[in-house]
Amino acid sequence: MSSASRTPRLLPVATLALFSPLMAEFVLGDQYLSGTMNPGQQIGEFVLFVLWYGAGAVLIRELARRTGRGWPTILLLGLGFALVEEGLLTQSLFNPHYLGLDLISYGHVGWLGTALPWAIFVLSIHVVWSIATPIALIEAIFSGPVTGPAPERFRASHPDLTGHPTPWLGRVGLGIVAAVMLLGGAATFAISWAMGGHFLAHPAQLAGAALLAAIVVTIAFLLRPRAVRPVRPWPPALLAGLVLSTGYQLLRYYLPGHVDAWVTTLVMIAVLALAIVLAAVLRLDVTGLAAGAALTYGWVGMIAAVPFGVPGIVEQSVIVTAVLAVVVLALVRRGRPGEPIADDRAGTADQNSRSSDLSIPRSAS
Repeated sequence: MSSASRTPRLLPVATLALFSPLMAEFVLGDQYLSGTMNPGQQIGEFVLFVLWYGAGAVLIRELARRTGRGWPTILLLGLGFALVEEGLLTQSLFNPHYLGLDLISYGHVGWLGTALPWAIFVLSIHVVWSIATPIALIEAIFSGPVTGPAPERFRASHPDLTGHPTPWLGRVGLGIVAAVMLLGGAATFAISWAMGGHFLAHPAQLAGAALLAAIVVTIAFLLRPRAVRPVRPWPPALLAGLVLSTGYQLLRYYLPGHVDAWVTTLVMIAVLALAIVLAAVLRLDVTGLAAGAALTYGWVGMIAAVPFGVPGIVEQSVIVTAVLAVVVLALVRRGRPGEPIADDRAGTADQNSRSSDLSIPRSAS
């Protein structure tokens, strides 16, 4: 492949940094330019989301790929990210009146200081939609060769990880992203604290959330690097992702008004466990799963736009259409079944790497 067809390495970084907050907040229908906030406020919120969600998704992706780890590590790091956001920054896990909403009365557990249905739901949507789905889709779009010293140096210094998606950033870039994420986290805490009536959770609750996040992140890096997961046919994965994520969203909004909170909690856990088992046992295509999850957020967001009338529906349609374009592009560019999703798929080095890949057991990374 000629150098002219190679992708500048900062382009996938910028794309992921912008797409993650769009998926995390706007596609779901939480934010409307023509709704409760004026355009200036919404632009300010999007910038804040880029600093936190965008930098977080980039950092998680880079740390996982730099160490040769795959999707189990990405998902666990996403859970650590969610615990920090909801437990330490916005503190929605503990604030009984967060943003004027009643989120933790249904299924509240006194000694935990939170409600299990809300905790499971909000943490899982961050893992799936704020982190994993954007990474999977953007990584599939930029699965071809990426220029710049970071990927080249990585291949040279990590010959044992040939065939893996390579990092897009070097150490300096990684440090800059980490600093931006810290800035975004501080801004998120300050704004949430001001808007939440200066609520501050009990020190034991904050310590517990921090400890859980630390444990999850530690486990994520204790997982051994594995061979990269090959591309597989995407239609079954898209269907599974769409059905499972749709069912999960419906359970969250339907069950609380009809059944006991413990039933809701157990059913939500069962659906999440089923999704993990199906993805691991059937080895469903990661890009297809992410596409199905993105489509679910799209219809949820469209329904949420209805109360805002025609302006809200029109603007949400534009957002959902943009996401659909990303989904289609990811499915088209992700490669052929049997190939690993890797930045070094083309070129002479790849011809050597593919023969060595055959000796590596396939795993769920």
